Amino acid sequence: MYTVNEMMNRFGEKLNDVFSDREKRHISKMFMMHYMNQDGTDLLLNRKQEVAEDVVQKLEKAIEKINSGKPVQYVLGHMYFNDLKLKVDSRALIPRPETEELALWISKMWKYDSPKLLDVGTGSGCIALTVKDEIPKSNVFGVDVIQNAIDLARENAEQLKLDVKFDFANALKLEAYSRYKWDVIVSNPPYIPIEEKDEMNDHVVDYEPDTALFVPNDNPLLFYRAITLYAKTHLVPKGSLFFEVHEEMAKDVEKLLISNGFSQVEIRKDLQGKDRMIHAQF
Repeated sequence: MYTVNEMMNRFGEKLNDVFSDREKRHISKMFMMHYMNQDGTDLLLNRKQEVAEDVVQKLEKAIEKINSGKPVQYVLGHMYFNDLKLKVDSRALIPRPETEELALWISKMWKYDSPKLLDVGTGSGCIALTVKDEIPKSNVFGVDVIQNAIDLARENAEQLKLDVKFDFANALKLEAYSRYKWDVIVSNPPYIPIEEKDEMNDHVVDYEPDTALFVPNDNPLLFYRAITLYAKTHLVPKGSLFFEVHEEMAKDVEKLLISNGFSQVEIRKDLQGKDRMIHAQF
């Protein structure tokens, strides 16, 4: 039998060296908290407590899955996004830190209003749910072309008890929403040229949905162009359009927005200093 402290150390030691020592400690703590049903303080106070054999077996299986390349978030089955506990699995992309920053940017800019917001390519629903949580009076819709992703987003909304509507729609053909006007339209669309696939980590390429990641090499702004054209006729005056962008395409998206009549175009850097977010008004 292992104590809590011994099992935490064992978990970290058995993880592949693709993780730094700091990451190993963080991952082992997350899984111990999850399977022991304790928070960080409890783990510390109970570090000499013996870990039940069934929990040890679950932890050992988790280590095997992580070392096989499966993303940590998918193995755990959930993650925290702006303090919201989201269910995550292979039905949708794992939300990234820069997407958290984008969601908070929207929430801060519109927190004194009651915006009607459309999230195009909603995936797990992370942006839509964050805005609804931060601005309870907002009216939020999320759409996706992947039915499995819509199902996941709905499960997250139900679990979090947040009233967000999720439905099917193709970002390239938003005619089904032609009768609506929005205060805010946001999208984190596919933007990685397919030629970059070989340079990406296996745990991304092998497990996360291709349709949410990649675009043709000769048309990388495909989704930005379609959503921008939709936004021109479906935003209220001085409404906001937000995008998450590929760091090397921010200037191209900026030009696209300006050429389509958008103003006050702002590119914002993420915490890594990369150009990853854009806001514009029409």
